[in-house]
Amino acid sequence: MDSNKKCFVISPIGLPGSDIRERADNALDYIIEPALKELSIEAHRADRLLDPGLITDQMISAILNYDLCIADLSGHNPNVFYELAIAQAAERPVVLMKLAGEFIPFDVKDYRIIEYDLKPISMKTDRWIPVLKEQINRVLAPGYKPPKLLNGRITSKSDGFRSFLINARSEEFGDPPRYHEVVQQARQYCCLMGVSLKVWAASDDGRRVLQDLAARRVPVKVLIMDTENPGLDAMINSDLPFEDLQTVKRQTRQMAAYFQSIAAENPSFEMRQM
Repeated sequence: MDSNKKCFVISPIGLPGSDIRERADNALDYIIEPALKELSIEAHRADRLLDPGLITDQMISAILNYDLCIADLSGHNPNVFYELAIAQAAERPVVLMKLAGEFIPFDVKDYRIIEYDLKPISMKTDRWIPVLKEQINRVLAPGYKPPKLLNGRITSKSDGFRSFLINARSEEFGDPPRYHEVVQQARQYCCLMGVSLKVWAASDDGRRVLQDLAARRVPVKVLIMDTENPGLDAMINSDLPFEDLQTVKRQTRQMAAYFQSIAAENPSFEMRQM
């Protein structure tokens, strides 16, 4: 390992002389620091940051810039979970630890966690040092990729919900259902409308789903733009590829013929142009 590597230890600290401080120091002194030292990595905890300035600023900078973090979730300290959230949101390599027997919170229960103990025999035999080293090597391996919790970026909602909808990426709302799958579930009626509705001819799924609705006698109404409608130009985004007016008109004519052919075969199918 590179001797210049650094690890920020996210840990409950507590007041000097408290049981929390004693437990945190034991985990640091007998497990975390020895494991990191054998890998030539420096260990840094918030209370041991020596640079002048705000500890919070230094802590966040360490989380974002050090090579990895080790988070000890023992005791369910809120500061620990706050700092862990920053590390995971920033997609930093993180190794999780906790005292054996403690409850695992729901939000992190599916992550790999080292469950250690501070029994004298464990500390005497260095039981947890190789276990921690293995996890450190894993998160620092060249091919390791931290979980992408935010799918690439965060869109601020401070400018209002409309701004969020305009600027947000589609993946921030989850995987969208396919149109055909949604329409397939229609039971009483189905209404489709749009400029060209070209997605319905993109594969065999479109005709198959519409014919299935007809077979089940589910009324289908389609409203599609007329290519001579003066409002058509204002309803397309010319900045997108293949979204110029003439291309959209050609697609709309093709789709009108597509829906008319289905309507001619099925009395429960109605197609109109606006």
